[in-house]
Amino acid sequence: MKSENVKKLTKYGMLVAFILILGLTPVGYIKLSPAASITLVHIPVIVGVYFLGLEGGVILGLFFGLTSLISCFLNPDGIAAIVLGTNTGFGLYNIVLIVCVLFLPRVLVGVFSALTYRALSKLKRANVLAMAAAGVVGSLTNTVFLLGALYLLAFEQTAAVFGVAGSALLTTFLSIISVNGLLEAAAAAIVCPAVGKALQVTALLAK
Repeated sequence: MKSENVKKLTKYGMLVAFILILGLTPVGYIKLSPAASITLVHIPVIVGVYFLGLEGGVILGLFFGLTSLISCFLNPDGIAAIVLGTNTGFGLYNIVLIVCVLFLPRVLVGVFSALTYRALSKLKRANVLAMAAAGVVGSLTNTVFLLGALYLLAFEQTAAVFGVAGSALLTTFLSIISVNGLLEAAAAAIVCPAVGKALQVTALLAK
């Protein structure tokens, strides 16, 4: 039992280290504009569910969210200005934004990718397919829920940051999802299974 706990902690340690490296350096975010970027930080979260399941997805998602919050202070951008109330002052509303915009979508990445992987991995010879599908679902979850939270909870501030009229914000978000959101998903579908299979082969995260 003690040996199993050590192995589990080792898995968490390795994946959290990857999340911190990607989340706190420019490597994890490819900036497209002051308010939009292609995110890579979700990849260790998704890979983690292959080996640590739903519980691992939630915990790793929380670390993903933590790096997002830290980045708001280290490398403030448009979204940071919204959630931290840079131009409006910080209050309870901003705490709600931090939870719903920075943490909840990241945790749901772990939840939905874990459920997808669990469902599809039961099929014979479908391990790589399950990994790829989990990558796509996890990536799109992050994009859709983050933009959705901004749209529902910070409509006017978000429209101002994106430099569009409020009536055009939905169209802008749909464009983001259809372009960089799908690029993120495609990257996750390729990278996550490749990393997952490599780690299985090398036994670095093997059960």
